[in-house]
Amino acid sequence: MAVCIIYHSETGNTRAVAERLAAVVGADLVAVRDLAGYSKVGMYLKGAPRAMREERAVIEPAAIDVSGYDTVVVGTPVWARSPTPAVNAAIEALSGIEGKAAVVFCTSGGMPGNTLERMKAMLAGRGADVWGAVGFSVRDVRQGAAVDALADLVRQSEKAKTVQ
Repeated sequence: MAVCIIYHSETGNTRAVAERLAAVVGADLVAVRDLAGYSKVGMYLKGAPRAMREERAVIEPAAIDVSGYDTVVVGTPVWARSPTPAVNAAIEALSGIEGKAAVVFCTSGGMPGNTLERMKAMLAGRGADVWGAVGFSVRDVRQGAAVDALADLVRQSEKAKTVQ
């Protein structure tokens, strides 16, 4: 079964989780870059209000074809209790997502708010079969917390697809 992990990371926390998961489940990684090029202060002053308004960033890659994958995982940092504008744009940029199993995750310094619920709803709205979500605190990431729960969701979705 083919797995694709799509993520946006500004400080490296979300990238760390994506890379650990890829190593465990054998997935391809797609790093999404926000072309706004936020500074650390800019993430909070400019990016967070955009995240709260559910805006979409101009991203690279601009189009993400997942038609060759069975399971798609999407990861984001939490900005203002929301997914980043880059992840909002990445979900919109997906082609071939209809009918695919999907799993979401986020990394946050505090409260994830409704980040995971928003991502699940966006993917479901695009026709994905969303299997679940896992949140990681920055402390989890720094301590090298296992991605077992996330990997289990990916494996469950893969098993279900082979049975169908």
